Amino acid sequence: MPSARFLRKAKLTVTISGDVVNEIDEIAKEKGTPRSQVMEEMLRDWLLQSKKKMIEKDIETYYLSLTEKENKEDKEWTEIVAESAKRTWDD
Repeated sequence: MPSARFLRKAKLTVTISGDVVNEIDEIAKEKGTPRSQVMEEMLRDWLLQSKKKMIEKDIETYYLSLTEKENKEDKEWTEIVAESAKRTWDD
């Protein structure tokens, strides 16, 4: 996959309600950046948050699928790792 800085930009036409446009324009004015840059930053942030939420949902699904025995084992490993980390930091 090409690096993001080498990807060409695409021009899009979108219809957005006036109140949202006003908010975007205010942000652009405060930052001293073009509206399109503000939009791109917002979309990047939204995409990142969406990906994080999907990962969190996958993690939640995994842990909810564990059996009682697996949960117990996971808790034991967590305690071992926590103690090990504590000893490492205390040294």
